[in-house]
Amino acid sequence: MMPAPQIRLTRYSVMTLEWPKDSEPLEHWLRGQREIAPSLMQEIAIILRPSVDHKSEDIRHAVDTLGRLGVGLIGLTGDSCHRATATTLGLAWLSSNTSSVESDVGPSQIPADSAREAALVIEGPVRSGVQIYAKDRDLVVIGQVSEGAEIMADGHVHVYGRLRGRVAAGVGGQTGAEIFCVMFEPELVSIGGTYCGDEQIPSNLWSARVRVRLDTNAQTLTFTSMG
Repeated sequence: MMPAPQIRLTRYSVMTLEWPKDSEPLEHWLRGQREIAPSLMQEIAIILRPSVDHKSEDIRHAVDTLGRLGVGLIGLTGDSCHRATATTLGLAWLSSNTSSVESDVGPSQIPADSAREAALVIEGPVRSGVQIYAKDRDLVVIGQVSEGAEIMADGHVHVYGRLRGRVAAGVGGQTGAEIFCVMFEPELVSIGGTYCGDEQIPSNLWSARVRVRLDTNAQTLTFTSMG
């Protein structure tokens, strides 16, 4: 008997590219990001979120730019006025209810004295293909994060085990978020939208106890040993 096709619920690494109307040219920004973290553009699928002020022709040009640079664009999200543009361009339309790593609250909208929810604590290994997102709070993983897994939080991320997958803190734009890990071997690191591939991690900190912060002046990630 021949095996039948199956539909499975599987999570993949998908990130939303926020595109403000008055930002620097998208191609220039993307080229800079590709130089910082080549694996970001090669391995992560992108959902493009244009500003409501972008015209259809602007979006068409952006899609052409993403294709020319080899960025894996899978669809559009954002204001429903762009739904028809997505259809015209042959792209999927993802509403805010289906985009998994999307927040309508930017860092400037979050009151400084607002209380963050208790941390999301995950016990046991995070296996390849699994994606975990702690919205509006910290994430604590007690165990290994396997290669191909992705863990994210709007706040800090703590990993009490070997980190071999992708990790992102400050997903909603919180540049003061940090990452703490007892055995640091990630595929990709991000804080507040600034990325770094594994090739840019200091070799003396590989497999070490590491703290990661964002230098907001230089817009680069800094890695320090925790001993």
